[in-house]
Amino acid sequence: MGSMTPKKFSISSEQESFLTEYKKWGFSDQSSIVREALDHFIKEIKTRERKNLMKKMAGKLLVEYSEDKELTVFTDLDGEDFI
Repeated sequence: MGSMTPKKFSISSEQESFLTEYKKWGFSDQSSIVREALDHFIKEIKTRERKNLMKKMAGKLLVEYSEDKELTVFTDLDGEDFI
């Protein structure tokens, strides 16, 4: 992990209560919980962004595939075993 930057932010009383039990959750300190939660959230957001981009691109290609039968000429073979 790179250098750490101190930050000041506000949390709810429920979040504060959760953080005070950091040892119960197997963390060395309260900051480590926050860092891990942010890492998890970042991965989730990036995955969501990739999925949205794929949907957007698929939507753009849908017109192409529905109008150009040469692109789908082999789809009748989907699910066929090739031996």
